[in-house]
Amino acid sequence: MSRSMVKASVMRPRVVLAVSNLDLLSQDIPVWLLCVYRRPSASSGDFNIDPRSGLPELHCDNQGADVIVGEVSEALGSLHYGDLAASLARIGIPVQFGADVALSVQLVSFACGGFAVAWGSNHLLLDGCALYMIANAWPELAGCSGTTISAAPPNHDRSVFRPRAPPAYSSSTGELFGLAGGPKTTRLEAVSAYMWKVFTTVVGSSDEKCRMAWFVNGRRHLTSTAPAEAMRSYVGNVVSYAVAEESVEGIKRQPLQGIASMMRESIKSTDTDEHFQQLLDWVEDHKGKHGATARYIEAATVGLGSPLLGLTSLTSFHLDTDFGFGQAAFAMPMWVGSGRLCSGKVTVTTSPPVAPASSLACLFG
Repeated sequence: MSRSMVKASVMRPRVVLAVSNLDLLSQDIPVWLLCVYRRPSASSGDFNIDPRSGLPELHCDNQGADVIVGEVSEALGSLHYGDLAASLARIGIPVQFGADVALSVQLVSFACGGFAVAWGSNHLLLDGCALYMIANAWPELAGCSGTTISAAPPNHDRSVFRPRAPPAYSSSTGELFGLAGGPKTTRLEAVSAYMWKVFTTVVGSSDEKCRMAWFVNGRRHLTSTAPAEAMRSYVGNVVSYAVAEESVEGIKRQPLQGIASMMRESIKSTDTDEHFQQLLDWVEDHKGKHGATARYIEAATVGLGSPLLGLTSLTSFHLDTDFGFGQAAFAMPMWVGSGRLCSGKVTVTTSPPVAPASSLACLFG
């Protein structure tokens, strides 16, 4: 295995980017987008802590991207696809990178001739949408798949998310986090409704109620908190979550359309400018009061209340993985767990464009 730091050939003035309050709601953990390819036929900086505030910030001074090239003696066919993350971890994929690394690009070849590319960063710097932006930039730069380089450069400006002075938020916003029949049903709503019904059989008689939680991307619906043009290329975290609770027997009796409607209304209540503004204000009012290293954890995941199944959907994000070798056979997000929390987790993704547009993949955690 070889490892090196690759720097930009054109030097730009040094810039220090402070994280936004929405970034601070995310865990300080490595995240990856792993793309695995069959055998082919033929932003960089470093992560630091502000010594005055104790908060993380990104120093854009061309420290370079962490580039890792390696090979393994395993074939792709030998991997355990029922538990793929653990199977890859046993052979050292992806390779862990330093806490100060803002971007790690890893290329690993397999004994069968296939290979994998992983783009890694820190969750404090980006969410799923921004991680897909990084992968999509490679086909643009390579000129593959008929893509053209986007006219809008990546937007790292955290000033689009500012807390109010003084901060103002409702009690329901404060309850979201702790320290330490009408519209057409979408595919995600249909999958969620089915999973909630299945979840009730897991809960059984152990509890009278159960909950579902959905992580919500706010980019498409923010209008006054941040300008729409700033959101289209924004690299950072713009995520909240919605929770709905219902009796086990009620979910069992409810038709799938009714459950999908419950999900829709729950998400609608959080996918608003006011909700995200209150999140900014709540973090502003709490950061620093419990030490600089205090983390924010979704209160619903720590075992208080009824059993919970959380769902993260990446199906609305465009993903092009062809940068000269065809589309990836599959692509999946990966992350390092932040501890064994008291909830289940499912991630729903779409396959790369080589597969039918209607295909879905579910990853259970």
